[in-house]
Amino acid sequence: MRGRRRAILRFALGLALAAVVFIEVVPRIASYGSVAHQLGTVSLAWGIALAAATLLDILTTPLPWQAVIPKLPFVPALAFTQASTALTTVLPGGAPLGMALSFAFLRRLRVDRAQAAFGVALTGIWSQVMILVYPLVGAILVFATGQLSTSTAVIAAVSAVAGGLIVGLAVAALRSERAARWLGDVSARIAARVARLFHRNPPGWSGEALVRIRAERLVLLRRRWPRLTVATLANQLSAFVVFALCLRAVGISFVNLPLSEAFLGWAIGRVLTSLPLTPGGIGVVELGMIGTLVGFGASHQHVVAAVLLYRGLIVLPTLVIGLVSLPLLRRLAPEPDDPS
Repeated sequence: MRGRRRAILRFALGLALAAVVFIEVVPRIASYGSVAHQLGTVSLAWGIALAAATLLDILTTPLPWQAVIPKLPFVPALAFTQASTALTTVLPGGAPLGMALSFAFLRRLRVDRAQAAFGVALTGIWSQVMILVYPLVGAILVFATGQLSTSTAVIAAVSAVAGGLIVGLAVAALRSERAARWLGDVSARIAARVARLFHRNPPGWSGEALVRIRAERLVLLRRRWPRLTVATLANQLSAFVVFALCLRAVGISFVNLPLSEAFLGWAIGRVLTSLPLTPGGIGVVELGMIGTLVGFGASHQHVVAAVLLYRGLIVLPTLVIGLVSLPLLRRLAPEPDDPS
């Protein structure tokens, strides 16, 4: 009961923070009237391009999972990734919640426990490391122009250190049974806390389970990591394509905001999405992206329009598809193998 109250309080505080951002902070940067006017200038051609890019972003979400679990069909993989993302958008918890939900949905799709745990751990590590490295890449690109601020440099450095820490833990787990056991026990405790919030049984993995999976799947990882890397990049960078198109659609040119600066603003937004501050990072992500891009000297109303358009295209379609997919997961599960 106490854990549930804390979750409700955390959720309420997250909503309050998001409300403060949209009611008090964003209008001080650009009025919603000017933003609406700017969005009204988006042409039909740009609208079609944005719709196509958004569809591409959605269709690439199953690729990392299929790289790790090849027998997982495309449609069920698409449904469970959209459902998991939709729930992490409306519930507090950030990346740990997303991993726990992904494990539960994979089990619902009749993926065995070992494969599900392996898939969640591997895709989670790959995704999070890349998300944390993007700000460093963006900072290096912007630094080449001599316009990198101290605050963005600090964010990039902290993200890079966190990404390096995750890589170090993953490498240690692959090289050492003791490290794998510790990492498995820690992740199991986090997953158990998330499960209690939803009155579910805790996932059935532990440090010993990760040690067994490590021994069984090490050869498989060595064979599939290139495909997983390419699939993860394709999935994540498709979202940047959507953002870049949003910037151009509202009238921000390459001269006023080079792609390097746009990439850094987007990368900081990706890092903030992973933090369990508000449901889906709503409010915090927008403020981080807007603040970064405005700091580069881009027009306030254009930046706010582009960021809100981008977030709408990333969040709303996935929210609709995910919530529609949620009750269909059982039906989409492959038929069990015939023992005869």
